Amino acid sequence: MTRNNLTAPRNEKCQPLCEQPDVHTSFYQKLLNATHNSHFLEKILPPRKSCGVLLPVLLILSGCTAAPVTPPSAKINEMKKILVAAVESPPLEVIPDLIENRYPVYNQFQYQAMPSHLYLEEKIYQHPGGVLIAGMVSKDEAVPAADMQQTLPDSSLPDSWTPTHELAQQAVAQLNGGRIKARLSEQYYRFPMASKDRNTNLGNWHDAIEQWYGQDVSSVDYRPSDLKQVDALLEVGIGNYRIFNAQTSLQVLVKLIDPKTRQVLGRTRARTFSAEDSPQTLLSQDAEKFKQLVNLMGTQLLTQAFGNLGLPHDARGSQIQAAVDKTAL
Repeated sequence: MTRNNLTAPRNEKCQPLCEQPDVHTSFYQKLLNATHNSHFLEKILPPRKSCGVLLPVLLILSGCTAAPVTPPSAKINEMKKILVAAVESPPLEVIPDLIENRYPVYNQFQYQAMPSHLYLEEKIYQHPGGVLIAGMVSKDEAVPAADMQQTLPDSSLPDSWTPTHELAQQAVAQLNGGRIKARLSEQYYRFPMASKDRNTNLGNWHDAIEQWYGQDVSSVDYRPSDLKQVDALLEVGIGNYRIFNAQTSLQVLVKLIDPKTRQVLGRTRARTFSAEDSPQTLLSQDAEKFKQLVNLMGTQLLTQAFGNLGLPHDARGSQIQAAVDKTAL
């Protein structure tokens, strides 16, 4: 079993509109986490000991996010039935890019001297185990590219592994521990992104996630019959989602919705990272270790998010489910 050192989760404890840098990470990693194009920024940054001069850049790039919303306790007390829906996940970012191990010739001098576009291209591809990764692919490799322009209905789950769907299931398990009865929605919300923007530019995905999270009225196309049968809707998404060397970071976003008005009753985000094995180890054998780690981190963040929203929950429900998933490996 690999070592798993989960840090204290991160949440909006300071200024309500702007995210604060994570005190547990180095300045260099903070700057990477604050940008959309971290794989590009890493190449142009000076050595870590020189990064102090980049503080103004960090403050500019860190950006602001939608303020958290705490639902009225009276509303929470009225809730007995909740429908949980998964929101589309962004592709995983891995730093350094897996091309260095998957295609060793990449590091040879003759390739380094050649323009990279002659033998490499950026794609969202499907890793064994169904994990979608945004990264570089050699034109000589038989790596399956993901069809991000698929014409599936918004309510259809993709064929690939979907972390938010896993977390939505864990949310149901936690909420079902008390007086609330939760069930998983068959709806799956896909971001209204143009086909040309569904690429390896993670800034496009970040913008779509922030737009969904910042909306005060839900845009998920729920079935009318579902809306009549529940007291609240819970939408589960993820923000930052990457492996940086041996550090896996995850951010969970949760919104509580009034099914009658579609108005947002509550909104919160929580974030953590784990010092784990290398990306190659986590993503080997159909990425089962990585999936298990994401589920573990995600369920802990859901526990924190439910506490922030004041929702009654039972963390043991997700722990039991995690134990079942582990024994199934």
